[in-house]
Amino acid sequence: MKSIIAIFIALVVLLPTCPNAATAPVKMRPYTGIGILLLSVVPGVDGAKPEPLYLYEQPAISRLGELNGGTVPPYDWIFGMSNSKLPLIVTSRKGNWLRVVYDDAGREAWLMPRRQGAFHPWDSFFKGQLGRLLPGLRKQFYQLFQEPGKGELQTQVSKKSFKIIKFEEDWALVMPDQNSLGWLRWRDDDGRLLIGLERIISISKQ
Repeated sequence: MKSIIAIFIALVVLLPTCPNAATAPVKMRPYTGIGILLLSVVPGVDGAKPEPLYLYEQPAISRLGELNGGTVPPYDWIFGMSNSKLPLIVTSRKGNWLRVVYDDAGREAWLMPRRQGAFHPWDSFFKGQLGRLLPGLRKQFYQLFQEPGKGELQTQVSKKSFKIIKFEEDWALVMPDQNSLGWLRWRDDDGRLLIGLERIISISKQ
């Protein structure tokens, strides 16, 4: 009986040092929608704060309230953004109006960014950037192909960054190094994002 109690105490003491116990839970990857809106959150040249952006149930109809940057899902772990930009996932577009995900609960509303931000479709946002696979993915998403979904290559994408060349539907042509080129998935079958940015090199304004 004493030996059983001793083993139990030892397990309790060792449990916090177990690697699995210290591992942080994998964050939920966002749905991709059609692109990303990058809002400027820094004062203008005259020191004036950006004008408030209002959320609507429909474009210019049924105002829901004002966009609160503090409730926007934090995407820094995906895009590595600085404090000068606030990224919002865009799910649809009507002219200059964008439907965005504006809180952690996944709720959506329409807004018009005007000069405060620029919308980027995913292909132009990621093109030419240094990308990386997001954490917690299944092994299948590390596989490179000669063509989208065809001809498995021996090379797999590691946790290191890769250059993103172009998109083709759910696939991205990437260059892990100067001697490797292949296709991998940039979003899964559910439409959730699989890749993020190592750092932003440059983005042309839309």
